[in-house]
Amino acid sequence: MQARPITLVRLLLLTATVPVLAAAPDTAPPRLEVTVSVQREAVHVDASGRSTVVLEPVKTANPGDVLVYRLHATNVGLGPAREAKIDDSIPTGTVLMPDSVGKNVHASLDGGKTWQAFPATIARKREDGQLERVPAPASAYTHLRWMLEDAVPPGGSAEVGFKVQVQ
Repeated sequence: MQARPITLVRLLLLTATVPVLAAAPDTAPPRLEVTVSVQREAVHVDASGRSTVVLEPVKTANPGDVLVYRLHATNVGLGPAREAKIDDSIPTGTVLMPDSVGKNVHASLDGGKTWQAFPATIARKREDGQLERVPAPASAYTHLRWMLEDAVPPGGSAEVGFKVQVQ
């Protein structure tokens, strides 16, 4: 199989809800800056035959590779970022590894148009014609949204992440 380059330029959508009050330092506007890092999981075997999974820089990605994405949000604004959300897309050519997703996450299966609590579900028609909700397949996820529980103070940061497998 042919290796393909990984592109690290990604669109991140950030939102933070801040009360509209003036003057008090606690209500000054927050500003989250997010940096994205990606590493590849590699299995190293030592002389005794013991395997260890390590993270290494990504130059190219091959089908089957597991990539670890970390999004590090830093509040460079003057006020706390309350109810902050971090959105990120699942990279094209990859499939989400659902077990890698943390808590307080919402997911989109339609390019970020609609959101539901993670893990997402889809409607499926049973043999008797009734609709039922079943877990969405990993390949259906297009975006993830983290709902940060705690306010991010000025100078503070939060980190979220997920894994994908290259197809």
